[in-house]
Amino acid sequence: MSVHLNQNLDSLIFKAVLKDPTGGECFEGRAEINLEEEYIDFKGEFVPLYPLGTPMEIYRLYGKREIHQFCGQVYLSDTNLMRLIKVTDHPMPQALDVRCTNIAIPAQIVSTHTVTIPSGGIFRKKKTETEVLPASLTAMTQAQVEILVERAEPFAEGEQLQLTVEEPALFTNTTITIRKVFTYGDASSYLCAIGDESNTQLDLRNSFLKENQVKPVQYFSNTNE
Repeated sequence: MSVHLNQNLDSLIFKAVLKDPTGGECFEGRAEINLEEEYIDFKGEFVPLYPLGTPMEIYRLYGKREIHQFCGQVYLSDTNLMRLIKVTDHPMPQALDVRCTNIAIPAQIVSTHTVTIPSGGIFRKKKTETEVLPASLTAMTQAQVEILVERAEPFAEGEQLQLTVEEPALFTNTTITIRKVFTYGDASSYLCAIGDESNTQLDLRNSFLKENQVKPVQYFSNTNE
């Protein structure tokens, strides 16, 4: 099960930018969707005041990219909060990596690190140790993977691992760099950036992504259009 990607891309609370569709100034903050009452709130250190009924737009951010548009009418306008009602929303798939989540594909990771061992007196020897562990590939985009690994001591952010997935043939000793870690018990979920790949490997992986991609979520019925 994906921990990082689903939380970042499907959560009802997220980083966002508020825009005036007539071309006014943009404001960054956080947005929260209320599905039961069918409205969306935008909160920030400063939120401009607009008359009730004014059309406004909120965009979900993924990094610096705008990946989902919410259009609605101002129902509440305060210096730190704006609420939009009669909301319609549209995913912007061209701005988002194709993603495949909630998978569980057997994988293998290899960790190589250098340790210092005593060698008599003040001298020390450096020794390279290699650790091979089974893993599970739980999510993937064009630029990132999410893997689940059982290990008593979690790997740290910034560490590099070698990832292999043989069936289907998605990775062969591909370098991945850990960006985020979420640990529960002896298992940890790692969100990792994918390193350089051969064109053949990349083509195989992109084909798998397109065949198994998750469609972007649409939150509102869009009956207000």
